[in-house]
Amino acid sequence: MKRSGVYKWIAICCLFLFLILQYLMIVRSYEIKRSQLFQKEKRDIKVVYDRHILNDKMFPGGQKLVDSTLMPHLNRLKYYHQENRRAFDELKDSIAEQLLFKLQGNPAIDSLFEEIRSEIHLDKEFGYALVLKDVSITFDAENFIPIIDFSKDHFIPIGGEPSFIEKDNLVSAMAIAANDRMSNRVAFTLYVGNINTRFSVIKSILPLLLLSGCCIVGIVGLYWGTYNNWMKQKRMAEMASDFINNVTHEFNTPLTTIRIALSNIAAKVSDEEKVKISETLQTMGRQIKRLDRLVNKAIDLSVFNQEKIILEERYLSELLDQFRQDIAVLASEYATIEIEVDEDALQAKVLVHPFMFVTMVNNLVENGLKYNHEKLKCIQVHLGYSARGELALTVQDNGIGIAESQLPHIFTKGYRGKLHVSTNGLGLGLFFVQEVIRTHGWRIMVKLAAEQGTKFVIYIPTV
Repeated sequence: MKRSGVYKWIAICCLFLFLILQYLMIVRSYEIKRSQLFQKEKRDIKVVYDRHILNDKMFPGGQKLVDSTLMPHLNRLKYYHQENRRAFDELKDSIAEQLLFKLQGNPAIDSLFEEIRSEIHLDKEFGYALVLKDVSITFDAENFIPIIDFSKDHFIPIGGEPSFIEKDNLVSAMAIAANDRMSNRVAFTLYVGNINTRFSVIKSILPLLLLSGCCIVGIVGLYWGTYNNWMKQKRMAEMASDFINNVTHEFNTPLTTIRIALSNIAAKVSDEEKVKISETLQTMGRQIKRLDRLVNKAIDLSVFNQEKIILEERYLSELLDQFRQDIAVLASEYATIEIEVDEDALQAKVLVHPFMFVTMVNNLVENGLKYNHEKLKCIQVHLGYSARGELALTVQDNGIGIAESQLPHIFTKGYRGKLHVSTNGLGLGLFFVQEVIRTHGWRIMVKLAAEQGTKFVIYIPTV
């Protein structure tokens, strides 16, 4: 997958993760607010409800109803439990059916809730559910035997609306038993809720929802705008790269033709005519060389617009030999270029892009010659091992150097220091060097001082 595709999917995954986190935050806020809603009303209901069923069960008259249904059969149930389990189960089921018939729909339950509603001025939107959790009997005040089977739902509604049976609506839960050896135990729970609970919760967290919605819209818009801008810049970069490649290749032929034509003109004209046009020929020659350098620089920089750069296993000593041949034209009686490779570094292999490497060294050498006022310009290129076991490529000159204050900016594209403004150039040479270093994952160190030359050391790991 191309690097651009990886970036796109990383952005999409981050956006998706952000949306999930927003959803979880809203859901959690909804649950917390729902559990906190109507807490005062529930506390008031519990106080009044507990007071009304004091010394009773479920509702006023509930204990009498349960006792009148169970107590007359306790002796028989005890006998059957010890002697005839089948008869015990039949009698137990019959009693349970009678008890549920008496409890479910008992008007005393609705009357009790209406009384509670009136006493604490409860709104009509509130409703309740009273559920039975356990009905058991005991023959020794220790072991209780269930009379009603709760294995399915763990509760049986006996009053109100089952829709209010939710954890957040819990008001009161009790289990009441007598101290007698022959007695019963009843467990029950009261739930109270509001039919507009969902609306009330949403209303209470509406500011959070609006803020979260604005964040989502803003983030999505930002992602979309950034992605579109990135795609636009990517297309423009591709177009610029294609344009540069096409134009530079088209420029090479006419530049070569003009250069040869100038050479022919200079060779064929008479000495008298050559004196007249020599200045013009020299000017044209300089401009052709300058244009040629600009075209080559554009080709060099266009390399970094490629999606993928393939590195090769190569001997740096061989690449430096190739560079020695290419750079021979720059050496003269006023400039010396020395290239030295330590014996132990001759067989050192590295992962490298050959064209980038040679061009990088060429840029450092050309800078050393260009920004140099010495009568004899000296450039030293050395390849050896550092103390850390890495290859160290050193390029040192005796030029004008660079001020310490300019060090943080020397690799910036288009930057030219105050010491260099009088020299022709575009400020792209060291930018290219930095891009090569970054692409290969190498390190570069600069030792410099004004009027004392510049020393670049590039640390390169071996294969």
